[in-house]
Amino acid sequence: MRQAALLLTLLAPGILGGCGLSKQVSVSLTDRCAHIMQAAMPFADLDVGDKTSHSPDIRTIIATVRASRTDTPPGSAIERDLAAECTFTDNVLTAFRWTKGGPQARP
Repeated sequence: MRQAALLLTLLAPGILGGCGLSKQVSVSLTDRCAHIMQAAMPFADLDVGDKTSHSPDIRTIIATVRASRTDTPPGSAIERDLAAECTFTDNVLTAFRWTKGGPQARP
């Protein structure tokens, strides 16, 4: 009986490790900014291109994402090229702004 309990104790972490309880998914801040950009324009199909980031200080990361709308034809009145900037302080989004294009204001 003791051997069975010892064997179960030794095998349990390996068995439960496959359950996903110990897995953590890490997403970069540029990827988070791209997701926020898509969420700000849920009606648009975006092809995310360049993603960059820089840090003006130890607590702040500024992520820049560029994308193209694939749901509008070239030469249309709607801007195809988009860019957004996300500011993260201590990994918390503190600012979001469109630097090129973005949703059109409704009249």
